[in-house]
Amino acid sequence: MAHEGTLIGDRYRLLGPAGHGTVHARDERLDRIVAVKPLFDEPPAAPTIPAPRAAICDVVDDDCTTYLVLEYPGARTLTELLEEHGTLAPGLVARFGAQLAAALAAAHDEGVLHAALDPDHVVISADGHAGIVAGSGARAYLAPEVLDGGFPDFPSEVFSLGATLYAALEGHPPHDGSGIISPRTEGPVIGAVLRLLHPYPTARPTMAAAEELLSVLPGSAGSSQRPAAGDYRCV
Repeated sequence: MAHEGTLIGDRYRLLGPAGHGTVHARDERLDRIVAVKPLFDEPPAAPTIPAPRAAICDVVDDDCTTYLVLEYPGARTLTELLEEHGTLAPGLVARFGAQLAAALAAAHDEGVLHAALDPDHVVISADGHAGIVAGSGARAYLAPEVLDGGFPDFPSEVFSLGATLYAALEGHPPHDGSGIISPRTEGPVIGAVLRLLHPYPTARPTMAAAEELLSVLPGSAGSSQRPAAGDYRCV
């Protein structure tokens, strides 16, 4: 598979792993997210949430390789969902958080760091699965130690996950320049998120522990269910 950032067939910009040997890509002609897969399978580069079943919508030849372009029905970034709904319901945030933590924990087990996690790089499929694409992360979602000049590492990625989930609950990043903004949201989901946002890296859970923490929250057990229209808005 070509490297992330490569333009396939003068149209599909590769973004990051989508699971089962496919890669997320942006169709630059129609401005939509698709999945790209070599016609002859290659091993997946990193463990991720599997992509949903999808129909073939294009076949392209590029650099002596034939690629299948698959529909990724309804896939949208978390940023796009927040622009539409403002915030997401806590149960849905718990569901997405558990899925993201599972993918990141598997990557951490392999020594792989994403290092750019924010709402722009979280993709939500129509059937309610959260995945991660590559890119450059926004400063508002970086851990304090990284903002102070340190290098990203596994604890800082836990913070970035917490910051992303905080934004999904509150509608804005957690930083205000002096610390974490006190949330308006109440309940166990925001409590778990705040644990991921601890200012001291050694006090944060590992990503595997974050997965366990998020997966037992109310709403997270519905991770295999397609979200209903009313699930998104926090009321």
